[in-house]
Amino acid sequence: MKSRGKIAKNILEELLLYSGQFGLFYLIMQLIIEKGDIIYNNGHIALILFLIVQAILLSVLGDKLLFRFGFSFIVPIVYSSFELIESTVNIWNAAHIGFWIYALISTLLMVLKKSDKEFLRRISEILFVVVNVFIFIFLYYYFDVFKGLPKGSQLTIFNVFNYLGEFLTNPTHWYIIIGGVFLAVTIALGRYEIALLKDKIASLFGQYVDSNIRDTIIEKGEFIAENKNLCILFSDIESFTTLCEKNDASSIAEMLNTYFEYWNTIVKKYNGTVDKYIGDAIMVIFGLDEKANPCDLAVECALEAYNNRAMLFDLLNKRNLPVPSGFGIGCHYGELIIGDIGSKDRKNFTVIGDTVNIASRLESITRKVKNKVIVCTEIYENQSEINSN
Repeated sequence: MKSRGKIAKNILEELLLYSGQFGLFYLIMQLIIEKGDIIYNNGHIALILFLIVQAILLSVLGDKLLFRFGFSFIVPIVYSSFELIESTVNIWNAAHIGFWIYALISTLLMVLKKSDKEFLRRISEILFVVVNVFIFIFLYYYFDVFKGLPKGSQLTIFNVFNYLGEFLTNPTHWYIIIGGVFLAVTIALGRYEIALLKDKIASLFGQYVDSNIRDTIIEKGEFIAENKNLCILFSDIESFTTLCEKNDASSIAEMLNTYFEYWNTIVKKYNGTVDKYIGDAIMVIFGLDEKANPCDLAVECALEAYNNRAMLFDLLNKRNLPVPSGFGIGCHYGELIIGDIGSKDRKNFTVIGDTVNIASRLESITRKVKNKVIVCTEIYENQSEINSN
């Protein structure tokens, strides 16, 4: 669940920048024109209420594109209903049609914002600012023209720009337009720089901390310690000291990077979290996401990594890098303390407890026996396949 502070921030963003921008500008203009009489207009009161409802729903569920598409049109649908009650002619009102157009545009821009590609996410931030400034200028033009029309006249989508020439003869209007463009460029560049910096921080941070942990720490500012049943996997290269003695430092470093990249690919496949690299050893946690049986994931990951080791060794050969004689794997399941451990100045996300120590000892036993993958009894008893038989 999202924190209250996060939800409140998302609601404000929805209202001020994303789905609610057109509605807010429209209401401000109506408030200026109608003054206190706005409270007697049922359509505008409904618009205020459902604008808030839409923002709340999108702030909580808007991350899912299906909900984003559905809830973004709450305000246009409600406002259209009230307009149709008054008169079918109102349906073609330019500002009214603007609600539908903006709902579609803002939804498409949010699709870009949720994209996996960094470039598209940054572009969406710029486009949101540009679109919102355009909305301000359009509604300013709409109401400036509207207040000069005879009573009962309509500014429809078909005739709204017929008055543009006359509007542009006023120097004040040019000042508003040019000022809006400069403001859009300034804010857009600022948001682009912020998006660029956030992506850079996330990318660099993700190289030192697993992405799932990184996102939790960035969102909450910490990872609160708790007791949890998890599966720990340890793997270590055999005769690594001898390998170091026979090869130069750069070759060993490149070999380790290739070795750990091999492991990282398989660990991600099974929703594992790389806790740390300890020299030539790797420590992996399974069960943080609680989406599947951690014992199943740990065993499948260990078997795939060991059974496909020939591919790793072939790759090292092709790169003229040192090739280990093999590696051992130990896995244990049990209760652990998980959270941020360290001083105020420097912390480290990790797990502590006997489960970690036992997993390490199981891995060390592989040096003395033929089996290179050893799991504890607890893992065997908690595997799904075993329990279902």
